[in-house]
Amino acid sequence: MNKPGFESVADCLILAGGRGRRMGCPKALLEVDGLPLLQRQFQLLSPLFERTFVVLKDSALLEKIPTLPWDAIITDPPGSRCLLDVIGNAIEKVGRPVFLAAVDLPLLSPNIVEQICSRHTAGNSVVPVEGGRPQPLAAVWDPSSLEVLEPPDGDLALLAWVRRVNATQLKWPDD
Repeated sequence: MNKPGFESVADCLILAGGRGRRMGCPKALLEVDGLPLLQRQFQLLSPLFERTFVVLKDSALLEKIPTLPWDAIITDPPGSRCLLDVIGNAIEKVGRPVFLAAVDLPLLSPNIVEQICSRHTAGNSVVPVEGGRPQPLAAVWDPSSLEVLEPPDGDLALLAWVRRVNATQLKWPDD
């Protein structure tokens, strides 16, 4: 069940498809305090939401960590051009407002997540900003954001999408 302040955001997407080329293994498998990042994010976020989904390039990655009770596993669509395609596909599959968290944000806290989610209203996404830069990989995405997913100018950059959507931008919350 959702905590207070999460009334309109019942679903969480954990984005875990990063290859981690510089790290030598997928980001989801990197360990912090002895736990893979994917497991840490699940343990942090799943108690806050009614449903928790993982978004992956290849579900075989899940064989390398302890089994977790995902509500669904969403794989990248065939022919994905960019991260925008991956995120758009996941939001479309869920069909409701979602809190999206990248797997490599181990310092998220329930308090920060609640502050971001509590700002959501129907038809409006919520993107925190830190140091003048939007943080779309720790944000609430409303399904209405899909209306401007395909850019008229061809700019598939994630930050360009942030500029196109109807979104509340808020200062990165204090913990």
